[in-house]
Amino acid sequence: FARLGEEGVDLFMVDSTNAEVPGFTTPERDISPALERVLAASRQRVIVACFASHVHRVQQVLDAAVAHQRKVVFVGRSMVRNMSVARDLGYLRIPANTLIEQRDIDNYPPEDVVIVSTGSQGEPLSALSRIAHREHPVIELKSGDTVVLASSLIPGNESAVYRVINGLTRLGAHVVHRGNALVHVSGHASAGELLYCYNIVRPRNV
Repeated sequence: FARLGEEGVDLFMVDSTNAEVPGFTTPERDISPALERVLAASRQRVIVACFASHVHRVQQVLDAAVAHQRKVVFVGRSMVRNMSVARDLGYLRIPANTLIEQRDIDNYPPEDVVIVSTGSQGEPLSALSRIAHREHPVIELKSGDTVVLASSLIPGNESAVYRVINGLTRLGAHVVHRGNALVHVSGHASAGELLYCYNIVRPRNV
């Protein structure tokens, strides 16, 4: 970026989502200890809901699951599809004998399973919403299970997400989210990073 700045930049277009947030965005790797603590504390199934496009987040969940000798199952059409593509392209590393099929989930003790699911934004037809409302054809939530919402609330989705959290809580799940644990960091640059880039690029317009 600095080299391009020396050549001269007419227009620098940047992400403005976190432009009013001071400092630098927390690195993605910083959520690993929180995931480790969740898995270490849980004696039953752990469900982690995140965006089906967030390959690195899924990799962190996989790494934590393997460290705790747990099998992993992908739930939700987009999650299954995206992770299959990511694996084929070499972006997702899955150790042998880690993945199991959804239909085989009941063949393993609850404490040996991590479910990676869609539905972190409360989408009505997503896997997590169906689980929360006892409408999923395969997965039945048990009291004492842990659900991790590894994402932030997108404005406008609050009511849908809270409905899912309420449903999970009524079923006896322990719900972990950004409000009570570092299980998500933003994917957007904060003001300090934007200013840093601006200063090294020195564009004519921004």
